[in-house]
Formats: sequence, C-alpha cells, structure tokens
Amino acid sequence: MLIQGDIYQNNNKFTINDNAKGETLNIYTGYTEKYQVFDTVGLGEPLSHIVPHKEAVNKIRDYFSKCKVTLNYIFYVQRKGRITDEDKKMFKLFKEIFEWAEKNIVIIITNRKYPIISVDFPFTDEDEDDIIACSHRKKRAQSLQRLEDKLLELRYKSIKPEVLSSTQMNEKTVSKVVRFVPVVGSVFQLISSGVYYALDKPNNAKERLVDGAVRLAADVISIVTVGASKSAPTRLSFLWVLGEEYLSRLHLEMNRK
Repeated sequence: MLIQGDIYQNNNKFTINDNAKGETLNIYTGYTEKYQVFDTVGLGEPLSHIVPHKEAVNKIRDYFSKCKVTLNYIFYVQRKGRITDEDKKMFKLFKEIFEWAEKNIVIIITNRKYPIISVDFPFTDEDEDDIIACSHRKKRAQSLQRLEDKLLELRYKSIKPEVLSSTQMNEKTVSKVVRFVPVVGSVFQLISSGVYYALDKPNNAKERLVDGAVRLAADVISIVTVGASKSAPTRLSFLWVLGEEYLSRLHLEMNRK
C-alpha cells in the first residue's frame, strides 16, 4: 500500500493474497518518492512450503546482513485475531533478527510494548459487486492515510540494523560455549570483536570486546590457582579448532565485503 496506494487484481508490486499461507518467496524492494519498502519472506512456514521456516530465517539474515540501506521503520505484520504461542515465538525471533534495531519496530496490528497501527486492507475478488468493491477501496484508502499519518507522528530516526548472517549466527552459537573455556574463551571473544568491527557491526563488536576483556581479567587472576584436568587439553583443543573454523568464515565474509 505504501508503494502503490491500493491493491489491484493484477500487477501489484509485491505478491498479495488473503490467506494465512505465505506467498512471498524472496526479498523484494519497491520505491516511491516517499518510501523504499522491503517485502520479506514469511516466517513459520512448514517444511512442505516452497520456503520453509529455517530457510526463510536464513534468507532474511543473509540479505539484511549485507544491506547498506538504513531503515526508519521495521514492520512486524500480525493478522488480526487471537495471539497464539506460535505468534509470540515468531515475534521473539523477529526481534532477535533485528536485534540492534528493536526501537524502530512497529507492529501492525498487535502488542502493547510497541506502536500499534490498526489497518484494514481488504482484497477485492473479481466477482465482487461494485458496492462491495467500492467499500473495500474506501477502507484501503482510509487505512493508508491512517498508516501514513501515524508514521509521520512517530518520526523515527533512520537506523542501520545489525543483522547477523546465517554464518555469523552459527559463530555466535559456538561463542556461547567457547566463551566459558579459560583463556581460549577470552581470546576467541577478543578476536571476534575485531572481526565484527571490520564487518561494520559495532554493537556486536563492543559486546564481544567487553565480554572478552572481563574474561581475560578473570583468567589472569585465576590462572595461578586453577589446575587443569587430564581431559582439559583435549576439550580446549576441540573447542579452539571449532572456534577457529567460524572465525575463518567471518574473515571470508569480511574479505567479500
């Protein structure tokens, strides 16, 4: 609606339907003089769908991890109705994807923590009579005006979301384990901090730097009193090799950039 002003039977800028099943299979963008809109893949689809849930998450992460455009508003679109546990799970994941841009999230249409914009964009079937079609057109125009007025009222400043790619998310998962290993964990966090700074992800870099520095200080204090078990070298070696693998992948991403 923000791009084309109405919904048509054919030739819509983005794929549109009135079903619960997602239709968008990739990430598309559209422009006007006022807006640039990104239409993302739907989350929560089953394995039988063309773009199942896990693949959709990776598509969104990988796209916005490389995207250089700053975003004023990040819409989370929720169908009207009772909020289920699955809905809550999907929104939690959505916040994790756009972790450092949470303050720019706008929910359409449910949740008390974030701005709520109530809209109604009914789709008009070809066989609908003129009275119903006219009523739908009027509702869409009113909702579009309400949406634009609310966005002007919010006036969010543009922000660069630090979306982690699928590779970076795998590295983050590994770091949650490696970080607890004496010496290895602190070194891993400090190295990855530098990599994330180079990848233009300062919040992630700062988080790693602080964690690495704190753990390094603890390592220095405890190294003279803590004795290593016989199995410790093996575990340290395994975790360090695993960590090195993901750090090398991050370096590859940095070089591609």
